[in-house]
Amino acid sequence: MIHKHLLTSIFLLICFLSSAQLKFKEGYIVNNRHERTDCLIRNAGNEESTMHFVYKLQGSKEEHKIELSKIEEFGIENELKCIRSMVSIDASRDRITNMRDTVREWQEGHAFLKVLVEGELASLYEYHDYGKPLYFYTLKDSNMIPLIYKKYHVEIAANFVEQILYDNSFREQLKEHLPCGSRNNSDRISYTKKDLVRYFENYYNCTNSAYSTYNTLIKKGALLLKPAVSINRIEMGIHDPIDSAPKVYFDQANSIGFGIETAYIFPYNRYKWGIFAEANYLTYKTETIFVGEEMNPPLYTGYAIDYKSIEFPIGLTYYIHLDKNNRLFAKAAYVPYMILSESYIAFSESYRSNFSASSHLFFGLGYNYRNLALECKYYTPTNITQNIYKRGSDLHRIAFTISYAFRLLGDRGVR
Repeated sequence: MIHKHLLTSIFLLICFLSSAQLKFKEGYIVNNRHERTDCLIRNAGNEESTMHFVYKLQGSKEEHKIELSKIEEFGIENELKCIRSMVSIDASRDRITNMRDTVREWQEGHAFLKVLVEGELASLYEYHDYGKPLYFYTLKDSNMIPLIYKKYHVEIAANFVEQILYDNSFREQLKEHLPCGSRNNSDRISYTKKDLVRYFENYYNCTNSAYSTYNTLIKKGALLLKPAVSINRIEMGIHDPIDSAPKVYFDQANSIGFGIETAYIFPYNRYKWGIFAEANYLTYKTETIFVGEEMNPPLYTGYAIDYKSIEFPIGLTYYIHLDKNNRLFAKAAYVPYMILSESYIAFSESYRSNFSASSHLFFGLGYNYRNLALECKYYTPTNITQNIYKRGSDLHRIAFTISYAFRLLGDRGVR
């Protein structure tokens, strides 16, 4: 019953942490009168955040939703800058039946765009139209110009695509307006943030002109290696072959485990998601049993368990960043494992049996301080005696783990 309550609590806490991560960061807004106000901005920097911008003034708990008509700029110093501008967006269909359908239909409207690269000669911007990234640029004091790109699906019948065509006019735009000879070949770039930012940076380096790149726009993930030590709290109940007999419980025992984890943290959405794989060594050994309230009753003399296994969890991690050095995280994993051959369960001095492995799950919550992590894991019960006739079992386990992360690859700021 205790384990069921713990599992429920973990689920509820994960849901609470996921929904409660409405992180505010110090930023600013500029109104239509060009007046700047320092404030706190919530979750700015996500792909669609410019459409769902929420802020609150310093020292106030009241949250304000953005009104597009009242603010011309907002951002976070040296990290994010968004401006309001009139833009033209292609609203024509991308599924066509002949080339005459490639005529573009432009719609104009105001939108907030992220500034990717900014300089006196030219600037690059990004806007997300229902999840689809669109890129724009300006030349000195020009209006916002769309970088033209479109992928067409040519259908010979409904939902039957014969071929795919690409309109890569943006390459000619870059060649004409931001040339730099062979040092900046536009013929080879793709319509992606990474390639476009690099092109603009190369252009400014070629012309020896000053520019700014907002440093959170392109990031790398991080590959981590985490040696770990754990304290495991284990108990197991096993059925008696006589149906009416009470269940036998092996005594709870604490054991020290060792493991290593390889984790990759994705750079998207402010490093909130990661994947991991572990290898952990576990032991559980006891000769103490309980039948009802009675410990080691005479009829059950010889009962003993000596269990050794190596598990290989594979799962996901969700991070809740508190500040630069502190964060919480929640984990869930599928746990296949192997039981070492010297493991056994004894029902008398003359009767021993091996175990059989069956996969299960774990759910974990933890806290990171820089490279150090503390974590609590709850493992779902597993039947390791299903190979023994009428001797089904429930192995329960809770683990408390301490680990230290070594960064192998990626962003130095991620731990």
